[in-house]
Amino acid sequence: MFIGIILSMILFQYVISPMMGQNKDADMMTQTVLRVLAGFAFIIILTGFGYQGIFRFKEPLKALLMMIPALIISINNFPIIAFFDGRAQLIDPGYRVFLFLMESLSVGFFEEILFRGVILILLLQRYSQQKHGLLISVILSSVLFGMVHLINLWSGASLFDTLLQAGYSTLMGMLWAVMYLRTQNLWLTMILHATYNFFGQVMFYLGTVNGRYDTYTIGITVILGCFVALYAIFCLKETIRIQSASIR
Repeated sequence: MFIGIILSMILFQYVISPMMGQNKDADMMTQTVLRVLAGFAFIIILTGFGYQGIFRFKEPLKALLMMIPALIISINNFPIIAFFDGRAQLIDPGYRVFLFLMESLSVGFFEEILFRGVILILLLQRYSQQKHGLLISVILSSVLFGMVHLINLWSGASLFDTLLQAGYSTLMGMLWAVMYLRTQNLWLTMILHATYNFFGQVMFYLGTVNGRYDTYTIGITVILGCFVALYAIFCLKETIRIQSASIR
């Protein structure tokens, strides 16, 4: 039954929801409302199964400070240099930016409940007795998160763009999984996810971007990526160490 619920949620998010397009405003509002309703329905179901602890807002200030490097990655997903150079311009009205922000928040809310709040937890339980169970769970949940983006081929996306999206979604899924495990705060992980989507897509969806990846942007992105990857590895090791100490 539980697996059926998860598969139904994935079907809704990546197959049914993208096919519900109307006009741009109505589409954003409809999908936002549906994701929020589905997310709260999932919370009710999980609470009924005894997983209410997933949704506790634990140590928000401490968790936020730990997540700052990951938040920087989210902000850097915006074409900052292209925007200030005039190569990225917002075309749609300001109210639509707000609608897109709400939609991004709904995506972060829904997908984090599904992939970090449910699938990751189930995998942790499944591999709890294995030596590298935590690492296996992070990798598997993140690969699954990346693979569901292959469904975008269904809507006509190019193979290269879809594979690229699946690849970086897997990496971001690993980062968000580590941040959640380190802080035990799913709500702030939702914010990381939402801001990454918002900053990375707002100019492409509501404006125009030409030559986003200039030399400086690539250099900054590579440096930040390497730094945050090392930070995530450190956080994962700390989580494993704390978990091991609690078992003894």
